[in-house]
Amino acid sequence: MKSQQEANGQSEVVVITGASAGVGRATVRVFGQAGAHVGLLARGEDGLEAARREVEEAGGKALIIPTDVSDPKQVEEAAERVEREFGPIDIWVNDAMVSVFSPFHEMTPEEFKRVTEVTYLGYVWGTMAALKRMRPISRKSSPTQSIGRLTIGVVK
Repeated sequence: MKSQQEANGQSEVVVITGASAGVGRATVRVFGQAGAHVGLLARGEDGLEAARREVEEAGGKALIIPTDVSDPKQVEEAAERVEREFGPIDIWVNDAMVSVFSPFHEMTPEEFKRVTEVTYLGYVWGTMAALKRMRPISRKSSPTQSIGRLTIGVVK
């Protein structure tokens, strides 16, 4: 099934958190191959630059935005920048995460806090930024939008 943008010959605008490595980076490649305009959000600038090259070599367009998703202000500013440079966001993928490889009883409170801030609150801040922009669009066009690993139906 083609999106409304694809049917009109326009590229989809996609935001991916955790875009510099792992599943986020693999997701970046897929959207690059589809010719999407992809906002790349992560902290690692070397990984972001490599992801940008992969998107553009595959036929898409990429925008690097170094972002710490544990900071809601940075996430909001990144979303604003993507829309300013690429247009309305069609798809938002939350994939940023942090892990600590340690026995539970050896982890520090600071490590638990960082994991929670990035892996949980990063999804919350990303979803809030996405819904702020995507819900008004959804009411005028498609009734559902993808956000992270969930599909959210918008009630009209």
